[in-house]
Amino acid sequence: MFGGRKNNNPESLSKAITPENPPKKGGGSLTGFDPEGLERAAKAARELDASRNANAAIELIKTQEATKQHEHAAKRAEMDAYAQQTRAQNIEREGEEARKTLDAQTQHERHRAEYMDELERKRQVDMLNAQKYMQE
Repeated sequence: MFGGRKNNNPESLSKAITPENPPKKGGGSLTGFDPEGLERAAKAARELDASRNANAAIELIKTQEATKQHEHAAKRAEMDAYAQQTRAQNIEREGEEARKTLDAQTQHERHRAEYMDELERKRQVDMLNAQKYMQE
């Protein structure tokens, strides 16, 4: 009706529904779980454990892991030392800036005091001159 080809062959539909690797009869459950792959993995693990090189491989892996951990610990210690050095430099820089600010404030106060002293002296001289003028 819609331009498609008609295929009423029930065999092709049943082939499309059935799985390519159906579970074996008697070994599977209702869910279709095939424990054969799990059994093969367990067998391979047992063979690997029985291998004469298995312990050496495990020790090698442990040694590699310990080496990685030591490298990371050394890198962490290096970064901590760098951070501490940076903090010390910042504190030193802040101290230097505070010292410069204090020096500038001290110098400003000294100039201000000198100027105030100069003004006071001029005022006293003017008052003495005014008194001399009044006495004459």
